[in-house]
Amino acid sequence: MRIQNILALTDFSIQAEHGLDRAAALAAAHGARLRILYACETPPLQLSDPMARLDQRARQLARRHGVEVGTIGGTGRLLEDGLTEAAHADLLVAHGRMYRDGYVLPRRQLLYPLLRRSPCPVLVVQRPWLGAYARVLVSVDFCAASRPLVRYAGNLEAGAALELFHAIDTHDEARLRSAEASAAAVQAYRREVQQYAQQQLYRLSDVFEARRNRVGTLIGRGDAVRHLTVQQERIGADLVVLGQERRSWLIDWVRGSVPRKLLSGGLQSDLLVVPHDCLGVWHDGRQPASPTGRLPV
Repeated sequence: MRIQNILALTDFSIQAEHGLDRAAALAAAHGARLRILYACETPPLQLSDPMARLDQRARQLARRHGVEVGTIGGTGRLLEDGLTEAAHADLLVAHGRMYRDGYVLPRRQLLYPLLRRSPCPVLVVQRPWLGAYARVLVSVDFCAASRPLVRYAGNLEAGAALELFHAIDTHDEARLRSAEASAAAVQAYRREVQQYAQQQLYRLSDVFEARRNRVGTLIGRGDAVRHLTVQQERIGADLVVLGQERRSWLIDWVRGSVPRKLLSGGLQSDLLVVPHDCLGVWHDGRQPASPTGRLPV
């Protein structure tokens, strides 16, 4: 994985400051260039010159983290500006509270469209920056994108301990029960699925042969969002990583967006959402002949 350009959004709120520090720390770790975009529909009255403030913040970040920092004023069209600049980035950093429904911008929801449409991975920062991520929880479903997703997550913060998590879908088990299968048959099916999941998780951990002792595995049953939230709290993960297929807003609305459910449900850690095509995987799970994703694996 190679991260060369990081884009961070800010409105100078306290939460945005956390995002800027995290973005600068990641830029320093990867030797990347950081650009910060002023994204605010209505500047605060006390802020007479947002660009002067942005330039000042860029100099502070450059001194503190030893990275190259550039500034972008934007046009005031928040979503368009974010997507345009994200096209030239390998990672987009936003924060979780600024753009939630009913918060600073009640009529403009920027974060969720960015998560769905961003051409690069999006890191949603919800915690103050206190240093590198120590424990990362990666949600996998054993599709073609799972292996590159695990590698991406592990390389983002090389010193972090990884926990690979899979939530077993219980729909087939429910169908067995509705077909009045015997209790023994249901238990045998449950053991088989559990064993398969454990084998797949173990194979995914092979992408880090040299750090096997820092890769753990976790298995849940049922709703992935609920289990991810529970596991994040249980192990104290400071970052949750998800892969995501490109879907239309209508499908997201009908099926529900996992990142949106996690954020609105009170996830306490940061969240990294990685589109499958950024990992060189098409939406139907096929590998393209010549991967064009930003992140070679």
